[in-house]
Amino acid sequence: MIGRILWWWVFNTAVLGVAVAVVGSVSVSGFAGLAVAGLVLGLLNVFLRPILTILGAPLHVITLGLSLFLVNVAIIALTGALVDGLDLGGFVSILEVTVIVWLAGLVLQLVFGRE
Repeated sequence: MIGRILWWWVFNTAVLGVAVAVVGSVSVSGFAGLAVAGLVLGLLNVFLRPILTILGAPLHVITLGLSLFLVNVAIIALTGALVDGLDLGGFVSILEVTVIVWLAGLVLQLVFGRE
């Protein structure tokens, strides 16, 4: 259990590091800020994402699941708001970071299978 939590923390930190490198308007105050952002992103994914997904279930059905992307955007935006060392820039930058995190998670699931 602890190993799995550490794995996701490292994964989130690495993916956010890639997003900072790729998206020009996203910046982080150093590795400590990046590590805290990875931790906060993981915690929000564990605790807040299920609540938002359940509350938005009718909208998910109407939009055929496309509104789940908005849940991901909200999680990334909230991570940027909670972590002082992470500056996500504007809305378009948040969308780009969300796509990068989503693609990295997709690749991870394809390589290692769904947990």
